[in-house]
Amino acid sequence: MENKYRNSFHIEPAKGLLNDPNGLIQFKGKYYFFHQWNRFETNHSYKEWGLFISKDLVTWENQGSAILPDLASDKDGIYSGSAVEKDGVMYLFYTGNSKKYGKRRSYQKIAYSEDGKTFIKKEQAIETPVGFTEHHRDPKVWEKNGKWWMIVGAQSEENIGAITLFESSNLSNWQFQGEFYSDQSLDQMCECPDVFSLSHDVDILTLCPQKRTPIEDTDLSLSSYAGYLVGKVDYKKKKFVAKEEIQKLDYGFDFYAAQTFEDDKGRRILTAWMSRMEEEEEACCPTVTDGYIHCLTMPRELKWKNDCLYQLPLEEYQVLRKEKREYKNSCHLIKNQNNTYEIMIDFTEWINHFSITLNSDMNSINYTNGRLEISRINWVSGECESKEFEISSLFKLQIFNDNSTMEIFINDGEYVFSMRTFSNHFNRDAYYQNLGHNGSVMFYNY
Repeated sequence: MENKYRNSFHIEPAKGLLNDPNGLIQFKGKYYFFHQWNRFETNHSYKEWGLFISKDLVTWENQGSAILPDLASDKDGIYSGSAVEKDGVMYLFYTGNSKKYGKRRSYQKIAYSEDGKTFIKKEQAIETPVGFTEHHRDPKVWEKNGKWWMIVGAQSEENIGAITLFESSNLSNWQFQGEFYSDQSLDQMCECPDVFSLSHDVDILTLCPQKRTPIEDTDLSLSSYAGYLVGKVDYKKKKFVAKEEIQKLDYGFDFYAAQTFEDDKGRRILTAWMSRMEEEEEACCPTVTDGYIHCLTMPRELKWKNDCLYQLPLEEYQVLRKEKREYKNSCHLIKNQNNTYEIMIDFTEWINHFSITLNSDMNSINYTNGRLEISRINWVSGECESKEFEISSLFKLQIFNDNSTMEIFINDGEYVFSMRTFSNHFNRDAYYQNLGHNGSVMFYNY
């Protein structure tokens, strides 16, 4: 029987559990998206790197395994990392997780590939610097001022989240440079750091603060989220100087471990793991019965404008548009039986109220006097759950619905909302109200 939850335009595994995106890079004309993967089960008991390749960022080919946990320094898991290119060679940086007598050791490891198919591990292993616990992982590497830089998510011995910094002239030999950033707002540990520039004046540091259980060797987080800091990298002092408090990268239910890269068009592109499920939600996820779980978000282009970070859907996704319908009524029922579609809603005047229900009332979006509420039916409880947040005004919504995902871009990407949503309905009607004068709704079947 056909799997009605198998997504059409989101990366997800053929089997097993997928989590963090890793090693995002454009190499020899193709896009490489590595990811953490348990190919044996739908749990977190095993980690290697899997790989998807694409020519257009829309259609992806599953390449299967890329890096396996087969050395003493990474035998208990190939954890997250990044990729760069130098002289036609792809270099991958990852965290090797190794446990001996139940005690964790973390090593930052290097692999390389000349053809994008065979990945050869180097012997080098960067050990955790003094002053930090073995919760030291997820290296992100970049080039600046003729040098290579690496930041790694960390936990100080004082149980505070931090990011460490390393420097290299050749991508092989790395020297510890100290603490790149730390603050009480990073909670007890910081995962998945990434830093990049979107303008001459602003650098963005993305990260995942994590509140941990008091038992060091467990990986059960009490809470964590994906956020970002606006600031500037001081390359002389080798520090990140934040100018604002941490903000959320995504306001939805399912978004974590974001990573970015720059393509040959000069675009800064981000993708993330489309999950923040609780244990029970993972165990009861409807795709588990088909032997797989989780997916990545659609790749997004990042832009800095109006002193804000914007996330926009890639223009490449427009090739998926098939049938187009336009509506201008104040209220309308959009008859639909397609699981995959896009809705573009433009408001041409100031509105105080707007609502739309989707997928036969499985999902809803309600805007009332500066508050936006988005909901879904939880697949464990069967109850409606929602998140809401304040926005100064609402002038545009762009909704991408796949077979079991929804991503909502608000006000041209000023805010983004990501969630998994599982509907059994063949009927995927949408009903909106209070569009306002001169507003328009564009509906595209995929």
